[in-house]
Amino acid sequence: MAYAHTLPKQPPESWEPLERHLGEVADLAERYASAFGAGRWGAMLGRWHDLGKYSRAFQRYLLKSADPDAGEEDQAAGRVDHSTFGAQYAASLLPAHTGRILAFCIAGHHAGLPDASSDDESTRRSTLEERLKAGPPRVPAVELPSGLPAPPVLKMPFAFTGGDAGFQVAFFIRMLFSCLVDADRTATEGFCDPGRAAMRRRQKPSIRELASTLDEYIKHKQAEATPTVVNHVRAVGLSDCLAAIHLPPGFFSLALPTGGGKTYSSLAFALHHAVKHGLRRVIVAIPFTSIIEQTADAFRMALGALAERGIIEHHSNIETTKNTLQNALAAENWNAPLIVTTNVQLYESLFAAATTPCRKLHRIARSVIVLDEAQTIPVEFLRPTLAALKELVSHYGCTVVLCTATQPALERRDNFTIGLDNVRPIIRDAPKLFKALKRVEVTQLGRITDDDLVGRLARETTVLCVVNSRPHAASLYDALVHDYDHDAATCFHLSTFMCAEHRRARLVEIRSRLKNQMPCRLVSTQLIEAGVDIDFPVVYRAPAGFDSIAQAAGRCNREGLLACGQAYIFDTDSSIPAGLFRHAAQTARELFNRYPDPLLPDAIEAYFRLFYWSQEACWDKCDVFGRLSDDLRQRQLLLNFRSAAARYQIIRDEQAQILVPYDDTALRLRDRLGRGDVLDFAMRRTCQRYLVGVHANLLTTLLARGVLLEHDSGVYVLANEHAYSSQKGLTFDAIGLDPALLIQ
Repeated sequence: MAYAHTLPKQPPESWEPLERHLGEVADLAERYASAFGAGRWGAMLGRWHDLGKYSRAFQRYLLKSADPDAGEEDQAAGRVDHSTFGAQYAASLLPAHTGRILAFCIAGHHAGLPDASSDDESTRRSTLEERLKAGPPRVPAVELPSGLPAPPVLKMPFAFTGGDAGFQVAFFIRMLFSCLVDADRTATEGFCDPGRAAMRRRQKPSIRELASTLDEYIKHKQAEATPTVVNHVRAVGLSDCLAAIHLPPGFFSLALPTGGGKTYSSLAFALHHAVKHGLRRVIVAIPFTSIIEQTADAFRMALGALAERGIIEHHSNIETTKNTLQNALAAENWNAPLIVTTNVQLYESLFAAATTPCRKLHRIARSVIVLDEAQTIPVEFLRPTLAALKELVSHYGCTVVLCTATQPALERRDNFTIGLDNVRPIIRDAPKLFKALKRVEVTQLGRITDDDLVGRLARETTVLCVVNSRPHAASLYDALVHDYDHDAATCFHLSTFMCAEHRRARLVEIRSRLKNQMPCRLVSTQLIEAGVDIDFPVVYRAPAGFDSIAQAAGRCNREGLLACGQAYIFDTDSSIPAGLFRHAAQTARELFNRYPDPLLPDAIEAYFRLFYWSQEACWDKCDVFGRLSDDLRQRQLLLNFRSAAARYQIIRDEQAQILVPYDDTALRLRDRLGRGDVLDFAMRRTCQRYLVGVHANLLTTLLARGVLLEHDSGVYVLANEHAYSSQKGLTFDAIGLDPALLIQ
């Protein structure tokens, strides 16, 4: 008998028969792929993915790996390539593209989707082209059992047409691949770890239950709300959202002004729309990790007891107390009714080649996807990202909601041909709501010195200043406290040189002072703009794009308690970080003379026309789409998944992570690492709350000066506690290093 998996210290009689494993994976993959009409494809993948395990070489490997006397080197040496045979079998037995589609998935179900071909000698061996022609000893001879059923006729569940046909096939392959990977891992877990498998199968609340509970929560909030203009706008926005749920799935835009109740209104639309149309889950994608926890906490408060098993947070900064085993399991494959994640996590998964990020993709089919601040897609990834969203709507039964507090930027226009078609507005009279909720007067100051800026901030009792870099924020804070002799208790600083737990504590303190009308002067980087629920009467904003300026203005008079708040836009000698942010600021500068109020709809539209729509040469700057756009006239499906995934990396600015001694928990973590404790899953999650990122050149300096120590896990530990300030986070003032080391 051939076996699929062994059990530690158990005889072969207790191992899993290969035939049973293939059947279970086939059943699961068929069920998963049925969500987008490809059930037969999923079943075929499941039935063939491990055919290579029928080889004598693989069965000998299983016997050796289960031998308690075999060392790790012996076990590793006996590993057998079992996935290539299944790919060869599919490619040889099925016609043209059909066989190649299955071959891509089977060949990659352990190592990830391969490239079709490569001109690079170092990577050519791993390509599908090379693997399909490989023979022994790399791919051992396989003696298949008699009576294998003939493959059914596999038909495409939808037509691939137009210039995007190659991309559509690539997307279909990745979704099938997701079904196979999830089915294989789920079935394997069921045999090898039945306790964990039972935990994964725990009953979850339905979409209908979540929608009903949210309704009751919102009804209670509305009953307690004071009759202000802001609360009226929130009620109108919610009413329009609920009125739109009956419209068929597709693209929607939800344009609500900042403070207009977008968080709950968008969730209400998504849940009720899903109930109405039989969709399976709601995925809320947020542009920044700095606010994802705030949104998830708001959802938890609204959904009460259902939140524990109904919500998955999938991001890097989740707290250990929230990262229950249930959340960890569900985050592997997004098997829950409500997912809260980041745009980066969602978008990069749609272009991934590796097994782990791809595992969850099939769960996206027949979902409502809420994209918060949808206009934050980097220009250089516009074409592939919008093409992926179109695929999800056209062929995978999804609804996509483009949430924005500014003019929708992603709709098709004459000069923006890659834009989205048939985007239906949820808010029936958005201009009226924006006009009703205009709470801020914008004034342009032109170029001012830092001394002038600090003087202005010092004369305000309660004020927010947003700048573009961490060094600039730190220097302004220092000047405000020291040069003007202000009580440090009234002045605050926020930047990502402070760990997440530090920033959270600071925001609690700041909100308390604002609520109690106590003096509060805050200097922050742009992280404060990312949906942070905070309300200042006066805001200053350094050069930025019109959309960022609108976000900064959204922290001014947010609750409409004043007749009008004041937002000042100033230019500065401080440099703007290179890349997307500098390009956005330069675009805004070009428009300021024509549009002195950047919050007006005409100004926002002109901004996006210049920033997005006229940048055709940059829409696929990294050639992601090009790697996945075979014209299908060739029989080889020249789709390079691994290369595309490597190119689709939204965050390219890699930073080393430093564990900082913010509080007692962080100090205990530092001590545990110092003792040589293994940085396991739970400990890593705890560390996330106490990490600060720095660039490579700064890291080199800090290591050379003995400020940092390196742990075996790859995490760096701040050895000199004086280099972390309770006011500013990572700082060098007290240890004699040049503050200029604090790079952007």
